[in-house]
Amino acid sequence: MRNMRIWKILVPAFLICSVAFAVQSPLPFSTVFKGQDQFNRLVTKAKSGNWSSLPIGERTAVVGQALTGTRYKHFTLEIDNRIETPSVNFQGMDCWTFFEIALSFARMLNEPQSNWTPERLLHYIELDRYRSGECTGEYLSRLHYLEDWLYDNDRRGLVVARAARAHGSQRFIAPALSDSKEPRRWN
Repeated sequence: MRNMRIWKILVPAFLICSVAFAVQSPLPFSTVFKGQDQFNRLVTKAKSGNWSSLPIGERTAVVGQALTGTRYKHFTLEIDNRIETPSVNFQGMDCWTFFEIALSFARMLNEPQSNWTPERLLHYIELDRYRSGECTGEYLSRLHYLEDWLYDNDRRGLVVARAARAHGSQRFIAPALSDSKEPRRWN
């Protein structure tokens, strides 16, 4: 009888703790989200400009224009050498994270204004950046190539890969850069 009472306490406690850990990033929030002031300014502009009323393409462009002037920073996703996790850095972006943040912020604006939060933006980053929309904590869960990103996001209905559906189009597979024995020069 006593063992049964212990199990009735332990099982729910375990389940509650499991859910709590599954929802949170394994890294501190201050590591995965940088630039709270810039985020707040962007939210203020989105509210005053009624950006949520724009079609997603125009909305993404307006967000991108508002991000113009953000410092260029390379290696923006390499925030921990053990754990892969969704992250946003408004203090510095490379070309791809600039695009990801603009698109994810634009998607977030579909939600009620009470959901326009850094946590919700991180959700949309995860949805967009990782295979099947889920970061497993592993480096390989991230979509590293544009072709993979297009295929995965198209498959899930997040984007439309128009070229793949165009009449008469053929898929072109370029040889990998690592296949070449000669160094490439980009003039």
